[in-house]
Amino acid sequence: MEDESREFCTAQLVKLELMPKPAFFKQKLETEFYGTYFAQVKHEEPLTEDLANEAMALASAHGIAAADALNLCAALRLGADEFITSEKPGKPMFSVSRIRVISLHSLKSPRV
Repeated sequence: MEDESREFCTAQLVKLELMPKPAFFKQKLETEFYGTYFAQVKHEEPLTEDLANEAMALASAHGIAAADALNLCAALRLGADEFITSEKPGKPMFSVSRIRVISLHSLKSPRV
């Protein structure tokens, strides 16, 4: 997140997936982490019928789970170059060639 050459975008669905549970369970550090990320987001794709229709087509073509298809389509609609996910490589979402899908599991962690 500290890479100044990156511009972050997200889908409204991502907030719905990430924010409620840590807020409900008063997990302060996790809530603050997500808040820091969302504060840096430049563009957010709303949940719309058009997004759902595009996600249905993408999911049908690649066998992608519903939330993954919605998030991928949001990234595509926003013109993202990369889609970073916590999913492990090998999931159907990695077969989408219109965007580079990167798994956090494949990134090397910096040595401290």
